[in-house]
Amino acid sequence: MYKSQIQFKPTAFFKFLALLLLMSPIRIIAQPGHTDTLAAELKKFPDNITLRLKLANAQLKSGNIDTAQILFAEVAILANKSDNAKDYIEARINLGRINADKGENIKALGNYQQAFTKAEQINDKDLVAHIYKHIGALYISWKKFDDALSYYEKAETIAREINNEELVADCQNNKGTVYEQQLKYDKAIVAYKNALDVYTRKNITAKISMALSNVAIVYKFQKNYGSSLEYNLRALKLSEKTGDKWMMAATYNNIGNLYGEMGEYKNALTYCNKSIAIAKKINAIEIVEAAYESMADAAAKAGDYKNAFNYHKLYATTKDKFINVESTRQLSELNVKFETERKQKLIQLQQFEITRRNTTIAIIAALFVVAIIIGTQAYRSYKLKQAGVLQAAVLYQQDMATKGIIQAEEKERKRIAADLHDGVGQLFSAVRMNLSSLMDRVVLVNADEQALAEKTLAMVDESCKEVRTIAHQMMPNILLKIGLASAIKDFVNKIDSQHLKVNLEAYGLEERLDNNVEIVLYRVVQECVNNVIKHAKANRLDINLTREADNISVTIEDNGIGFNTQDKMKFEGIGLKNIITRVSYLKGTVDISSDQNKGTLVAIYIPLKA
Repeated sequence: MYKSQIQFKPTAFFKFLALLLLMSPIRIIAQPGHTDTLAAELKKFPDNITLRLKLANAQLKSGNIDTAQILFAEVAILANKSDNAKDYIEARINLGRINADKGENIKALGNYQQAFTKAEQINDKDLVAHIYKHIGALYISWKKFDDALSYYEKAETIAREINNEELVADCQNNKGTVYEQQLKYDKAIVAYKNALDVYTRKNITAKISMALSNVAIVYKFQKNYGSSLEYNLRALKLSEKTGDKWMMAATYNNIGNLYGEMGEYKNALTYCNKSIAIAKKINAIEIVEAAYESMADAAAKAGDYKNAFNYHKLYATTKDKFINVESTRQLSELNVKFETERKQKLIQLQQFEITRRNTTIAIIAALFVVAIIIGTQAYRSYKLKQAGVLQAAVLYQQDMATKGIIQAEEKERKRIAADLHDGVGQLFSAVRMNLSSLMDRVVLVNADEQALAEKTLAMVDESCKEVRTIAHQMMPNILLKIGLASAIKDFVNKIDSQHLKVNLEAYGLEERLDNNVEIVLYRVVQECVNNVIKHAKANRLDINLTREADNISVTIEDNGIGFNTQDKMKFEGIGLKNIITRVSYLKGTVDISSDQNKGTLVAIYIPLKA
């Protein structure tokens, strides 16, 4: 996922998606300390489904997610066998909510669909509306906003029909989340505050906390930081009071992100670390992901690019665990299957009296379809195989072309270096010797002529040195003889330390690297240093080379004026494109982070062959 530069986009933990799932309409809330009592009662009456459901909710309220998940699964099985629809639906909804909190959206949708089927069977409109609301929240997490709004509209329509004011408020709150994603902030504020008014009037503490946080997020996006901090702190106080750990983790992250936006780096890290500590305990992967992104953003704004890079890598790793392309495809397929089965059921009910089709024709048709499918799959498999072979050939040709270009460059450098040293260098030496001999033979009486002769001799000496330096830089013998670290050290030692102080650190480079790797890395470091000298106006440059078992990493950081990495002309005009091409040849990556007046950090990663 690495590009030519690191970009950190502002986030406030986008959304409180799973927060919406926490609010099950039929959730039984246990009193603190009641878990042990319920567990003891369940031992006496192990077949009591309602008692088992109460214990599951109590465990969930206490933050024992895995235990609660097992109990809800047991309730679903027992309730289904005993035809206890209400308890079955509640168990499935809570299982779906737990799945969603863990980022397992495919499983969550499956549980909601099973609950929906049962709710339709018993014609419970209240439960149908609540399940629509939960499914809408899932679609927000997959950024399918139109689908999410469709489900919320269905839920709100039913809620108004049955006069369920709290459910209407829930739908308003969730629609506000969609508007927020669509950057319609004024609409989002109105929707959130509509919900907050109902929750406050009914004194629903947990939902008040959620609505406050949602309002705080929108205020942050509108740059109204004072109001955002006020609403966040109110939400945090309420979530601590209710013991809602998911909400506490989410709100801590939101406050940390807000402080990052405000430029208060230490406060940002403090609150984000609190968020991560709680989120890891309850396995809320999406909050951990968001907190790392907030920390990366705060570090970047503070100019701490090394930590920003590290936090961004943690964010990317966590994000990969939470969302992937395959799960998106499965989500779509599962929903299509569910909707298709529903429609088929209605059609079957309407056409129940239609004469059965001829069995023989159906069998023949099925065999024909199977034959077509097998043939189609075989053809697709062949095409994919051929496409893979072609792609591999193209990549090989590209790799060979790049290799040829770089080898040609190095060969030409060697030729020019030899010509400079053996040709121009020797000529300058001869000129110097002849000029020195001429000065010994000719007596210059005039002081100005004597000074001119000495100045000319000095210029010849300086030219000799310059030719040797250029020849050495184009193909340094020390690189061929001693190795990468020594060659770079020799190169930077020639830089005037009064204008640019260079600090070089190298680890693990006692053994020689592959010749191609050493040459490419030397050229890349040489190019970066030359860029700093020419453009950065820096007075300090830090170079770090670290070799590990299977890779080598290089960081080059200066304290110069920086540049705008979004400016394509500047980006390509200072040689960075050449750096990226060379590193790509070694299958490596380059990340370049810079900002105006904040210096530049170039981070290079090269994998080493086993």
